[in-house]
Amino acid sequence: MKPPHISCLMVTSLDGRIKQATWGLPEDEDLFEEIAKTIPWDAWIVGRVTMQGFTETKPRPARRGRFTVPPGDFVADHGAKTFAVGLDAHGKLKFKTNRADTEHIISVLTERATAEHRDYLRSKNVSYIIGGKRDIDLHVVVRKLAKLFGIRHLSVQGGGKNNGSFLKAGLIDELYLVLMPLADGTLGTPTLFDVENDHPRRKATPFLLKSSKTLAKGALLLRYSTKPAKH
Repeated sequence: MKPPHISCLMVTSLDGRIKQATWGLPEDEDLFEEIAKTIPWDAWIVGRVTMQGFTETKPRPARRGRFTVPPGDFVADHGAKTFAVGLDAHGKLKFKTNRADTEHIISVLTERATAEHRDYLRSKNVSYIIGGKRDIDLHVVVRKLAKLFGIRHLSVQGGGKNNGSFLKAGLIDELYLVLMPLADGTLGTPTLFDVENDHPRRKATPFLLKSSKTLAKGALLLRYSTKPAKH
């Protein structure tokens, strides 16, 4: 099956930093949701820290005993048309239900996640896929999302390391950037794309501007493509 089209939707300050409480602009959440509705995605994907906003906040004590679960992926009986995908390599997230808003939750694990955690996800009817042995391979992940769940358009929505991982893997097709009219300036805070410089010859990723639009209160929507437009 064809891999999904992948877009990245983010709200940042003029200096490229991701939203913080110091911004004092509650309406930027409305802008995000308004633009998200215009993108024909059927799944969104975030990193573990961002996904925690849709989970139980208290740590989940591991249950004692021996747990046996079938190897490989688990597709729960969900009946959903849209999905919320969370990267959780070691299996740490705790879920109240198998939904994030109206989307069915898919947890992306590695083989390092324990049998106990996988059994826990099954008990909550939360789907999961194995995205690698020790580390998550995003190419494996997007192929499985298409094959197992029929996902055709995946929206990457943070955080900075998650966005950076997709950028580094060359998997982003489009960028929807909501630029807020403020400068953050806080050192060490997440930016739009945080990519580890693990080799000296890594090059920057060029984007092609497709459109721009002025939004409410001086915000700006910039839409980019990483591939030349077809004529």
